[in-house]
This record gives sequence, C-alpha cells and structure tokens, in this order.
Amino acid sequence: MVGRGESQGDLFAITEMVEKPAPEKAPSNLIITGRYVIQPEIFDLLSTQKRGAGEEIQLTDAMLELAKTQRFWGYKFLGKSFDCGSKIGFLAANLSYALARPELGPAVRSLLEAAVAESVPGGSR
Repeated sequence: MVGRGESQGDLFAITEMVEKPAPEKAPSNLIITGRYVIQPEIFDLLSTQKRGAGEEIQLTDAMLELAKTQRFWGYKFLGKSFDCGSKIGFLAANLSYALARPELGPAVRSLLEAAVAESVPGGSR
C-alpha cells in the first residue's frame, strides 16, 4: 500500500509504503504491483535488511530506507493487475492474456465453455 503525495499528471510522489497492511491501517487505496525502477543502492540496503512482514526480507522496507535519501515516484496505472503470487491470480493472468489474443482467444473461450458445461450437474461428461 502506498501513501500519495505531490503529483504531476499520472505520476505521484510516494510518501509511505506498508507491506501487506490491514485494510484499516493502509495509508491509501493504492497498491504497488511489483514493477520498479530503483537505483543500485537498494542492493546495499537489502544486504543488511532485517526481516519484516511474514518474517521475510521485504523490498518495501529497503525502499523506505532508500526513500530517506531519494524520491520515489508512482505511476497511476489504469489497466488491470493480477496477483501472480497466488495460484488463482497466476491462472487469471494467463487466461486474461490468452482471451485477449486474437489467435488464442476463440479456442481458449471454447475450452472454458466446455469445462464449465462439464462441471455443471447434468452437463455433458
């Protein structure tokens, strides 16, 4: 979750980042989708980073440390994002991609329709 500061069009200064916050503690309704352009100093910070959320070394924590000396900007992305860290999110991303492709969409749509029909009680098997 990201706190939003000064903005310039679709760009905005990131003022805060919280790794996997509880909804009531989130600084905004924005998310980081995992696409970064970060200066190389981040690697020095990661090498000494203490474990954070989930007892894992969190890139977000190192980014917060780096933000003390460098500005971070976010981009207001209007497309769709997927949580590919979960099985269903990964599957949804692949299906969405395939359905949007003219050479794959019709065949994938037919495949899905057949799978749904087979899973419905009384459907063909």
